[in-house]
Amino acid sequence: MTRQSTIRRAVAAALVTVLASAGLVVGVAPAAAAENSVSIDLEGSWQFTLGDDPTYADPAFDDSGWSSIQVPGDGSPFVSYDGFAWYRLTFDLPAQAEGTNLVASLGFLDDVDEAYLNGVLIGSSGVMPPNAKSQWFEKRLYPVPAAAPVFGGENTLAVRLYDMSGGGGWYKGPVGIFSKDAVRENVYGIVGDPASSAQVDAVTALLAAQKAALAAGDVDAYLSTLGADYNHDGRDKDRRERELRSWVEQSGTLNLQDSEVEVVVNSTGLVVDTNRTISGTKDGVPYLFQPKTQQFLVVDPSTNLELGNHSRFFGDFVNSSLEGKRRSYQVYLPPSYYSEPTRTYPTVYLLHGVNGGSKEWEPRDFGTKLDELYTTGGLAESIVIMPDGESLWYSDTSSDPWRSMFLQEMMPQVDSEYRTIDDANFRALSGVSMGGFGAFSIGFGNPDKFTSIATHIGSLSYTPYGLTPIAQATAMTAEQLNHYSLYFDACEFDEYRFDDAARSMDAVLTGKSVAHTWEVYPEGNHSDACWLPKISRSFGLHSDHFRAEGLVEDAVAPTVTLAVTPAANVNGWVTTNATVTATIADETDSAPRAEYRIGSAAWSAYTAPIAIDTDGKFTVEVRATDAAGNVGQASASVNRDSTAPAVTASLTARTLSLTGTDALSGVDRVEYSLGDGDFVAYTEPLVFSSDAASVRFRAVDLAGNISKTGSFEVPKGAPSTPPVAAGESSLTPETEGLISVSDSTLTPGQSFTITMARDHAGDYVAAFVYSAPVSLGGWQLVASNGTISATLPANIAAGTHRVAVQDSAGVVIGWVAITVAADGSVTDPSLAYTGGVVAPVLALGSILLLLGAALVLTRRRRTA
Repeated sequence: MTRQSTIRRAVAAALVTVLASAGLVVGVAPAAAAENSVSIDLEGSWQFTLGDDPTYADPAFDDSGWSSIQVPGDGSPFVSYDGFAWYRLTFDLPAQAEGTNLVASLGFLDDVDEAYLNGVLIGSSGVMPPNAKSQWFEKRLYPVPAAAPVFGGENTLAVRLYDMSGGGGWYKGPVGIFSKDAVRENVYGIVGDPASSAQVDAVTALLAAQKAALAAGDVDAYLSTLGADYNHDGRDKDRRERELRSWVEQSGTLNLQDSEVEVVVNSTGLVVDTNRTISGTKDGVPYLFQPKTQQFLVVDPSTNLELGNHSRFFGDFVNSSLEGKRRSYQVYLPPSYYSEPTRTYPTVYLLHGVNGGSKEWEPRDFGTKLDELYTTGGLAESIVIMPDGESLWYSDTSSDPWRSMFLQEMMPQVDSEYRTIDDANFRALSGVSMGGFGAFSIGFGNPDKFTSIATHIGSLSYTPYGLTPIAQATAMTAEQLNHYSLYFDACEFDEYRFDDAARSMDAVLTGKSVAHTWEVYPEGNHSDACWLPKISRSFGLHSDHFRAEGLVEDAVAPTVTLAVTPAANVNGWVTTNATVTATIADETDSAPRAEYRIGSAAWSAYTAPIAIDTDGKFTVEVRATDAAGNVGQASASVNRDSTAPAVTASLTARTLSLTGTDALSGVDRVEYSLGDGDFVAYTEPLVFSSDAASVRFRAVDLAGNISKTGSFEVPKGAPSTPPVAAGESSLTPETEGLISVSDSTLTPGQSFTITMARDHAGDYVAAFVYSAPVSLGGWQLVASNGTISATLPANIAAGTHRVAVQDSAGVVIGWVAITVAADGSVTDPSLAYTGGVVAPVLALGSILLLLGAALVLTRRRRTA
């Protein structure tokens, strides 16, 4: 026989990560031992014999005379045999495996076993005779003592098995010698890549924080390490909080221990494989609140928060004060449980047979079978609870009040912690063999709690406690019995004659005209092969019952998605007609009823995309209602503005202000350009110097509409200093007559017009009477026809005077002589023309004015 042995050398910080540096790990193997991954497949052909002899454990025993048997197998040697049997296998362990923590995975054996490696007892399950107790449903994982293996040589694994009744044998794997990482992969199906050193450090910090929080009795600190959607084996964050607070209240502080910690990475996140224990004190005595168990914690690598495994098939328990101990039960959550967090479900309580337990549904792969019923079998999704009933017949006995515990403690906890429909019409019982008695007995006795009962190969005619179900049914009225939906079956060759019991129950119910479904199959005996393929019938009965009672299975509303065309701009506006298109989908209803409304208008049928063809702000809502009455709804905002904004300009002195207005979306910005330049954003009024300027401007609203472009001509500005006469000497013959006056003979105080060449239009000039000289109105803007206005002083003397016009640089552009007629008085003799005296005086005045200006400028520079 060939054995496949796999030894994988791992890199540093690989599958096994020792967290001793954080004080978290006790009893961890040296780091060197963590470098090997061991996976030795032991399934296949073994040596086998019936009977019992302690020498069979000795590796030197010669088993060549034994028969060959396949492991795991079909249990054929135990079909008509109850008693002892032995299995033996010789195999090699590579030398490289030395120093590695090893586990012998033996899968599942029926009923009791002891395992020996090279004659050393490495583990056992159940209780051997004389007071035999079956553990056929327990997964066998036996740590291998360091002294037991022979590395680099031959080893013998011997397994002693005791079959109590019914079928037996080694019926399920995996079977092998594994390191911890290989156990995780081969037994639990968890694979992943080695975590990085940074991820390991993060997990180390997380576990240290959890340990420190419980050591300080600080539940809030512990909760801060959990994600908001945390759920681990049925404990969401709320339940975990209540549980920890209860433990802290009893113990004060708690000791959390994580050992043999390994970290891998897969699609769920960081998977932390740890053996976790939480201990403390209860009533002053050391107490294990959470016994040492292998757990797979899921951690979000981005937040380093624990997320929980979100398992749908796991073990739970109730701390029973009636029984005085922890009573376990298995939980199955339906496929949609986590994806539909507001949905509630019917409950089915599934009761096992004699010598069984709540864990027996795991080797039957019952979670997968139930998933098939609900996802492809069309049955009504339900929460299934599988209590541990030992062999107590689900009754209250002198030694154990099991039934009272079930009704008063377990069921209320289930309804409290899981999203059940807490109503008898949506609560059912199913049972197998002894569990069949329990289902009928409890159901018939508690009509206020159960209305649907189903059994497979049920003990309807036998019980060590109280009335049999047949006796109960006989004593009940038809009205009482019709309270229930009923199903039961058996196989023709049932060794306990439960086929006859099924016939008797049918006769009772038929005699009272009570509706029921039953069957005795023509082949098979009292075994899984008889009933397990028929579970769709019992769960089908419950599904039909729940639906008849009005179960709403579709709790998911249709999804409504809205798309607006064209898409709005960054400000949320469109400038053209828009349409809103709805996309509607539902898991079960192919054509949900669709409606829409705009604003507060009445709902109308949605048959085509919704048009928005007017300006305004609109809220469009679309809702879809499926056949179950679930309503999905979505809304979209459509803001339409197709009207351009307006913009105005105003000039005050040399400052130009621009103002934009928009009645709907509002002004996004005002822009301007100088001359033919590019448009730039207007942020504040524009201040211009004395030069003329041409300004274009426009406004843009939030929807993107652009106003018509306006323009504004800013005239040239007057010089900032007063005009100064150039002097008499500047009135040369060349410039004489380059200007003209509207009247050459004037009287004092008379107004007149001065005309010059048109090319001076738009320029600033100053007019003087060269007598004192006297300014005629300061700086003036030449009109487009080349004119300015002037007024003689009222006190000007009669006689001949010269009128001159200077440009802004002080250059004379023309002069002309005028006559001032006498009006009978001269109030200021200085204004009379005196010939040769005028020019020096004017020249001197000009010099003094220029010197004064220079002194002012010098003074300003010095004080600047």
